[in-house]
Amino acid sequence: MRLRKMVTQWTRGAASAACLALCITLAPAAPAQAQTRATLMADQVYVDAAQRLVASGSVEVWHGSVRMTAERVIYDRAGDRLVIEGPIVLNDGPDRMFLADSAELSDGLRNGLIRSARVVLDRQLQIAAASVEREDERLTRMNAVVASSCPVCASNPTPLWEIRAARVTHDQQERQLYFDHAQFRVAGTPVFYLPHLRLPDPTLRRSRGFLTPRLSVRSGLGFGVVAPYFVPIGADRDLTLSPTLYSSGSIVLALRYRQAFANGALEIGGQVSRDRLLPDRARGYAYLRGLFHLRNDFRLEADLMAPSDRRYLDTYGITSDTRIRSHVTLERYRRDQAIRARAVHFYTLDRGVDNTTQPNRLVQAEWEQRIGLGRAGGDLRLRFAGQAFQRVSRSNGPAGRDVGQFSVEAQWRRQMILPGGLLAAGAVQGRLDHVRVGNDRAYSRPVNRGAIEGMVELRWPWAASGDAGASYVVEPIAQVIGSHRNRVRLPNEDHVMPELDPGNLFSFRRFTGFDAPDIGSRANLGLRWARIDPRGLSFEAMAGRIWRRGGYDVFARRNPQPLGQTRSNWLLAGRMWNDRGLSMGLRVLLDDARDPSRGEASVTWNGRATGLSTVYVYLPANRFEGRNTNSAEWYLNVSHQFANGVTARVGWEYDVTRSEFRTARTGLEYRADCVSVDLSLSHRFATSTNVNRSTSFGLQVELLGIGGARATPSGRACQT
Repeated sequence: MRLRKMVTQWTRGAASAACLALCITLAPAAPAQAQTRATLMADQVYVDAAQRLVASGSVEVWHGSVRMTAERVIYDRAGDRLVIEGPIVLNDGPDRMFLADSAELSDGLRNGLIRSARVVLDRQLQIAAASVEREDERLTRMNAVVASSCPVCASNPTPLWEIRAARVTHDQQERQLYFDHAQFRVAGTPVFYLPHLRLPDPTLRRSRGFLTPRLSVRSGLGFGVVAPYFVPIGADRDLTLSPTLYSSGSIVLALRYRQAFANGALEIGGQVSRDRLLPDRARGYAYLRGLFHLRNDFRLEADLMAPSDRRYLDTYGITSDTRIRSHVTLERYRRDQAIRARAVHFYTLDRGVDNTTQPNRLVQAEWEQRIGLGRAGGDLRLRFAGQAFQRVSRSNGPAGRDVGQFSVEAQWRRQMILPGGLLAAGAVQGRLDHVRVGNDRAYSRPVNRGAIEGMVELRWPWAASGDAGASYVVEPIAQVIGSHRNRVRLPNEDHVMPELDPGNLFSFRRFTGFDAPDIGSRANLGLRWARIDPRGLSFEAMAGRIWRRGGYDVFARRNPQPLGQTRSNWLLAGRMWNDRGLSMGLRVLLDDARDPSRGEASVTWNGRATGLSTVYVYLPANRFEGRNTNSAEWYLNVSHQFANGVTARVGWEYDVTRSEFRTARTGLEYRADCVSVDLSLSHRFATSTNVNRSTSFGLQVELLGIGGARATPSGRACQT
């Protein structure tokens, strides 16, 4: 058995000197320690005739989180010289590893030479050098360097990409790598040459310099190249400037300023451009986003955006939305309380809509409190709310109408279990609205509107279990609501598209707005069936309808809608899902003639390699809701990840009624151990409702393992 000798707690010995010297030389980012104490194990440890301390034979040294192995270590205290014979392997924690053939250090172990060294930083970037010279405590020079984050094997010694340089200088203080006479190669082929190149080392997360460039092609603009430049301003803020030059001559400058605070963050940005589309003036947009956590659990959120014209955002691919919603919101949510106040501004990008006649300036405030009544039973909910909106237009009538409203609402609700498993619930609700209308002679006086409602609900769930572990539930539901209100005439501004779905069938109010209250005595009846199988397919279905005592006069009879008049449409809804990522949903509304008045179907599948999301929506013509013809649309997004690291994407928006595509998009992404390539293509077709046609193409190549982009090890091992 081979004899192993151990020497521990050396303060000025060879083991400590060797370990610390290599740490300082190869890993200058590691902090120095006040006391150097190490543990050494070797086959032999002795003092030779020249009074040199020699450790030989499978030498292992530990110093804190650092572990070094070598074949021989010689320390000459008289000459202050250290010789280490390899192969040398040094692990500095889980993120740094160094390999070398031999090393010689002197001058207080601050200077020296390391031969045939290879450094692996953060398990990503590998730097191989013929020699490493330590000149002082700040600079380390590496000669004949090859750097890459790609795996290199004996069977495949050429990495996918690499940077070759005559010399690399590592500045410990600035934490930068400076390449001299750098040559970038792809699969061994030189691509371009740079006399000087600077890259941050992996320990520096925020460094001034250029980010990954991006290429794009857009209709009307041509081929474009964007080169983002990142400027850190301290540890809590930064600025990114992104100049873009298009082949059409358009010049764009985008900027983004970010700042972090102790209680939140702020981002301000935008861009300005000069192009040939509107050559007479500068165009652009600006935005502000912020989120702050204030005292007493309040949260302040802001999201503001303002374009110079309606076409700008779509032309430059910033957003394809037809309406911009800017808001500033102050809110607090607790278990029994909700408070929210916000200011909202809407801006429509559709050129067929006049923004001056839209109610696009809105202020809202809401406070809701839940009070448990204890022995008295049930819960009491109090709600105070106010809102006001304004149009830019000052004309009298609907085009310039302004509305302000204040509401007070109180609701008591209690639930109980009756004999036989019958679930009963009862509620009483009262509401009072004070409404003022401006710039409309038809509503010249303030209006007070009040309503009181009572509700009784019965549910009788029947449950059973199957032999395969599935459980079944059948639940009939009956809800009766009695309502009394004073009939006043008010305009309906904030909700012109009523909906009926499983979530609001048994609700006091089905509208998101306040102008069209869902009141009047009515009975809501439904039946729910469910099959729950944790290891297989699960199903849930519901059918229901609303019957009213009198006609529903909120909407005119010539404008059919799901809530109907004395009877609503039939609601049929269902959902199916399993534990393998598949989910399917269906909602259909049938009128009295059993014809579908509205329909919606969706399928989602998130498999191991394939993802699918598709939605089909059908809406009938309704002038009150702004549709003169029937509308049927199909949305699809599919992605599949192949075994070779390629992910393919395809999607579209298809108008089924007119048999025409609105948009189509596709993309390919290749992600290997050390590189990511993202290629995208989208096209918006000219249709009967949109005469503008546009195409956009994007290409982004990112080298992983440098510049903050982490490599993604595939787990493949080199074949011997």
